[in-house]
Amino acid sequence: MHLSDIAQFRRRERTGLASQLRTVALAAMILILVSGCVALPPARETASDTAASPAPAFPAATQTVAPAPHTKLVVYAPATPSSIPVLIAAQHMDDVEVTIFTNHAQANSLFLRGDADILVTGLSVGVDLFKNGAPVQVIDSYVAGMTYLVTHGKKVERFADLKGQEIYIPFEGSPIEEMTQFLVEQEGLVWKTDIKPIYSPFASSVELLKQGKAGAVALPEPSVTLVESQPDVYVSLNYRAKWDAATGTRTGYPQVTPFVMRDWAAAHPDVIARFNDEIAAALQTIQQDPTAAIQQTQAQLGLPDKVLLSSLGRTDFAFISSDALAEAIRGYYQTIGKPLDDTFDAFFYRSPQ
Repeated sequence: MHLSDIAQFRRRERTGLASQLRTVALAAMILILVSGCVALPPARETASDTAASPAPAFPAATQTVAPAPHTKLVVYAPATPSSIPVLIAAQHMDDVEVTIFTNHAQANSLFLRGDADILVTGLSVGVDLFKNGAPVQVIDSYVAGMTYLVTHGKKVERFADLKGQEIYIPFEGSPIEEMTQFLVEQEGLVWKTDIKPIYSPFASSVELLKQGKAGAVALPEPSVTLVESQPDVYVSLNYRAKWDAATGTRTGYPQVTPFVMRDWAAAHPDVIARFNDEIAAALQTIQQDPTAAIQQTQAQLGLPDKVLLSSLGRTDFAFISSDALAEAIRGYYQTIGKPLDDTFDAFFYRSPQ
């Protein structure tokens, strides 16, 4: 999705040796990145899992990381259909380099190090970075739905149909768990009692689903499309539809958002304005001719045309920015019971008047 005084992680791993090792490894990675002892390879080259990882902590004593000098706009975006608008937008701008990544933890760290100007990732990743002291700002949101509950053996119509069972989630505190918990509780169920989360990376969960060893897995696109053809596998619940029904809205909720560093944003308002305009235009292009949009971007995403077309059909786009963006994000967190305090005023990018 440093140095001697690494800030505490937003979520301490609660139990088990594996959790302790995970914390130590992440802390070491952040220390190495900031000290500059080891140069990591490009984000595309080390793919381990498509699940967004918890955001690394950012030390309060180090409020900014000086970005490396760029002669072009550098954008990191995930290997999902949500990056199709980014790739199309880049084709209409000068001197833009888009790196498609599959290792979210590495992409987050490289962004913090200054290797990318814009990081496209899940909303909660940026929120976690901000809470941990990173001077990040969100510049727009353009994906309002791309997550589904996929089940094995039978199709379910509601979470209550799974009472007493397990749902596989990528990691504790992930945006998918955040939304799953909200939707489960909307049906009067108790999270971790009536429905038990099992934390497992997408790749492992998908394999267990195929084997019938996982009864329900929460997945984003394109994982849903890639697994739906398996025997006895059903795409059961659409999270965006469930959200709209629970809240009485028709707009979904902000999921995929581009982030920038505050100092960089202040120095490049024209670039941000152009990027946002081109993202909005790209969404219109996708709506008018999704096949052409896929043909323009398939080579960079590395997925078959048929998979991308089906996956794109399950990805709901909705562009918002500026005051509407701040209102939507604050409203989302208020609704799920995690309101953002006044410090988040600095989280929302607003173009200079």
